[in-house]
Amino acid sequence: METPKATTPNASEILTLGELLNDEVLAGAELVAGGSRLDRAIGAVNVMTVPDIGRWVRKDEFLLATGYPLPRDGEDQGRLLTDLHGLGIAGIGIKLDRYMPELSQAMIDAAEHIGLPLVVIPESIRFDDILSRAFGIIVNRQASALERAQEIHHSFLAITLSGGGLNELAGSLSSLLGDAGVAITDRHGAVLAHAGDQTLLADVELLDAESADVLRLGPTGSHTHGATGKHWASSEIRAGRLHHGFVVAVESDRPFGEFSMVAVGQAAIVAALEVTRDLAVTAVERRFSSNALFELISGADTQSDDYASLGSGFGWNLERDIVVLVGRREGATDEASPTKRRSRLADDRAVEFWASAVRSRDRMAAAAGLGSELVAVIGADQDVLTVAHAVQDEVARFTHSQYAIGVSRPYPGPAEVSTAYQEARTALRLGPRVSGAGAVTAYGELGLFRLLAQVGDDELQTFAEETLGPVLRMSEPERSEMFQTLETLIKHNMNMAEAARNLHFHYNTLRYRLAKLERLLGPFSTSTPLAIQIGIALQITEMQRILAQRPR
Repeated sequence: METPKATTPNASEILTLGELLNDEVLAGAELVAGGSRLDRAIGAVNVMTVPDIGRWVRKDEFLLATGYPLPRDGEDQGRLLTDLHGLGIAGIGIKLDRYMPELSQAMIDAAEHIGLPLVVIPESIRFDDILSRAFGIIVNRQASALERAQEIHHSFLAITLSGGGLNELAGSLSSLLGDAGVAITDRHGAVLAHAGDQTLLADVELLDAESADVLRLGPTGSHTHGATGKHWASSEIRAGRLHHGFVVAVESDRPFGEFSMVAVGQAAIVAALEVTRDLAVTAVERRFSSNALFELISGADTQSDDYASLGSGFGWNLERDIVVLVGRREGATDEASPTKRRSRLADDRAVEFWASAVRSRDRMAAAAGLGSELVAVIGADQDVLTVAHAVQDEVARFTHSQYAIGVSRPYPGPAEVSTAYQEARTALRLGPRVSGAGAVTAYGELGLFRLLAQVGDDELQTFAEETLGPVLRMSEPERSEMFQTLETLIKHNMNMAEAARNLHFHYNTLRYRLAKLERLLGPFSTSTPLAIQIGIALQITEMQRILAQRPR
């Protein structure tokens, strides 16, 4: 495929003041001040007909004037030039006449001081000729620039239509910009494709942990790195209101041409098409893989011979000892609240990062998203908790959200995946009580909760009501106060002094509450079996409270 020719600084699509002064239409014109700014671009030409011209002046205009509307006093002339310079004009050309037969030295000094090109135009040159010539050049160059932009766009578009992908797009852009360092990133700054010398990107600090923040400060435009002086350009990859990432290019030894920003912008447009297409394909693959994993963990009637074929299309190895991981974003629910629901794109990205993090540590693992859960089936022949922590850190880094993970016990073969999945979910849901919020919790670390999880909810509820019924039936706030007292006494092995200090109660207050509790529940302060029974009932109520708060 033919690559567009590299742009050069000579392939100009703008008209500079220096070029216009060298044109035959201004033959005989004399530059008397502001010679250091002849590289100023001219976007239009205007004629000054009234003294208060500032209201009609636009940035980058070359202003033409006769002596008639100009001030006669030198200080007023200098003040006018300063005001016009502040409005951003490219320069001013004055045709001397009977109203101003010569320029004052104050006017020349003021123009030189502020760096505003000041040109004396011979009386023989018609303003109409200057206007026609300048507008003709500007329009022709704009048409040429549009044609060049279309050429670049079609060249880049041909790459993605032929299946070239982001790497080929990055390579074409790098070649077009004179072997520039090019990176196409996601919205977090992670590199998706690159070409050219990547040390160039490192030189301007665009490949470190803060690169996404740097890019957000200047998402689209040309920039100069303060320390190295390197020029770089960036453009957001957008599809409608969705932001997918950035296209970044850093100049090499060959400086950027004037089409560099056009090329980067066109590459970002085509990259948006490529990313959108990839997301659509990935979404279909993700749906199939999620369905397959759901069939596996749901305990569907799948024959043992079917397990290998079930995952082979996705590169899964299910014929080995496995462990199940289940992750969930902290604060996530299954409710579709319009004010709190994350975008579908963010959820899809989280699944991508989860699958990538899992498969990078176990290339034969199964990983997918099921509703608000992230599920993985990995091999048990590794340090599973280390893998879980590494996956948690990586997903959190790229999604900027905290994820809690539950880990099952190891099981042989795929037939027990459903059991392992339920264990991992239980560990995830009870994790805050055992390990704290946003933690990795193994099912084997649940302690008594692990045993209680094996008993039916109805049986647990009956046991708790039979043991703690009189306290459960109290009205608030007395009910909460009595539960707090009971839990503290059990926790401190009925040591009244320690329990009182922990509750910040007077010793006699605690004795009064203990007496009331024992009238309701029995003499648990002197009966170890009864104290154990009450402690288990308290654990049941705590577990049920946690499970009621956590999404199922």
